[in-house]
Amino acid sequence: MSDGSDGSAEDSGLKEIAAGLKIRDLKEGVGDPVPPGARVKVHYTGWLTDGTVFDSSKEKGKVPVEFPLDGVVAGWREGIPGMKPGGIRKLVISPEKGYGNKASGKIPAGSTLIFEVELVETTPGPRPRRTPAPTELNKLADGTLPTSDDSGLKPLGDGGLKYRDLKVGDGPVAPAGAKVVMDYTGWLLSDGSVFDSSWKPGRDPLDMGLDGLIKGWQQGVPGMKVGGIRKLVIPAALAYGEAGRPGIPPNSTLVFEIELLGVK
Repeated sequence: MSDGSDGSAEDSGLKEIAAGLKIRDLKEGVGDPVPPGARVKVHYTGWLTDGTVFDSSKEKGKVPVEFPLDGVVAGWREGIPGMKPGGIRKLVISPEKGYGNKASGKIPAGSTLIFEVELVETTPGPRPRRTPAPTELNKLADGTLPTSDDSGLKPLGDGGLKYRDLKVGDGPVAPAGAKVVMDYTGWLLSDGSVFDSSWKPGRDPLDMGLDGLIKGWQQGVPGMKVGGIRKLVIPAALAYGEAGRPGIPPNSTLVFEIELLGVK
């Protein structure tokens, strides 16, 4: 390992932070600590207790790997938070917080795992969702109706798109073409009826690249900060045009309220 020790699970410097999980910081990083649920970029090497290396990012072209902590084994999900960029941490993960009684690749069933993880960088994970009541879906976050006159709207570009920030976020800025996580509600400007909403029962936030969305979103979302809420008024030419779609008549101007939860 980077401190000159081997990848042994027997290490007097280890401390147990949860049942079945021990850590030791081999090098302290600098900067903000990783919060739970963050997206991280790391280098790592993994050993079995007999010293066999079963995986290493440094054997794959020396390119760091990037992933959300919510998508990995419990030992990483619980053992990485608190690290700072540039830091190196040793993790000893019991089977219960690893792959349990199932084999995975070169990892036999029931294996205790040892990792050395170097944190390259981190970005916050998606923010918690608001919980508006279903009866509130006919209104914007500021309580106004989507069909009401809005002197606060500003033009964005020269295609007829307009926007107003109902809340300015305090997180990372969404660049053009980014993959984003968003909650939204869409109304017809003509009568204020809701044609789509991620808040409807059983729905999750939208998680996809801006390049796959209508032009009004491609142009209207960049510049938002995570945590922000923006109103967009999108002319038909930047939405579904003369074709329309189910629930949206041809040549419809659309009103959206978008809450930016995350940028990837």
